[in-house]
Amino acid sequence: MTYMLFADIASLILILTGAFLVFSAAVGVARFGDTMSRIHAITKPQTTGLILTILGAILRVTGAEEFGIAERGDLGVLVLLVIFAAMTSPVTAQRLSRVSRREGLYGTKESMSRNDAPADRSLRRR
Repeated sequence: MTYMLFADIASLILILTGAFLVFSAAVGVARFGDTMSRIHAITKPQTTGLILTILGAILRVTGAEEFGIAERGDLGVLVLLVIFAAMTSPVTAQRLSRVSRREGLYGTKESMSRNDAPADRSLRRR
């Protein structure tokens, strides 16, 4: 088995797995009702799916017959995309969840468990 065939098969598996995860994130955003659940659906599988898709593209680019200097620049851009996605997604999720907790963007109190429901009174002294 040559490296080109291995790269094609591995990139196909990674890209399809990543596409499934991104699709499941989109379904989660459409199905979930409250903000916290939507933030979870956006950040976890979407970031993992993006990283898997980019890794599949990296394998596909390195396995091409015409792999040259121009393709090496493409690899650098793809690696930067993975780094930026891994750095920004947790920060964005934390900021969104903090704002939604501060603004009270929850679901109905009846639909939440005891641990998910916001406190009845503030813990801060005024």
